Amino acid sequence: MAEPLNDFGPVDELKPEAIGLPGNRRFRVLFRRGNRTVCFWMEKEQLGLLGDAISELLTQIPGGSGRPGAAMPGEFGEPFMLQAQTGRMALGYSETSDTFLILVYDLETETNAQEQGLDPDNLLPTFRCEVTRNQLENFYRDTASVIQSGRPPKPGKNGHTSAN
Repeated sequence: MAEPLNDFGPVDELKPEAIGLPGNRRFRVLFRRGNRTVCFWMEKEQLGLLGDAISELLTQIPGGSGRPGAAMPGEFGEPFMLQAQTGRMALGYSETSDTFLILVYDLETETNAQEQGLDPDNLLPTFRCEVTRNQLENFYRDTASVIQSGRPPKPGKNGHTSAN
């Protein structure tokens, strides 16, 4: 496969966020390496599916923590080097570096390719990065927290509550 359009290599940090009030929130994933930051917007369902895929991948790949000494949390400074609506995402693992890979394709590029009759599977990823097991575990935990922090549970039948 050819090189992605934006290859960050090992990132210092990644985190999910919800912006706005419950019921009217927008979701995004931020990536940081040094003072460079990238923002990918996505639907709540996409973020949930990403969390599920991460959980499955972590279960399939035993042990290992990846490269030691990941950077301390920092600021995700704006303006972002890249900001786009998320299309497809792919996860992988590199045995050589003992790191996990994240590939992101932006929705606009995928839509334009389809309109031109091109196969979106032949597109280069818009963004690629490497993360450690620890970073991915933290991201998974944070994703669940971001998704669950929305609307309060609604009363269900017989006065029981159910989550949204």
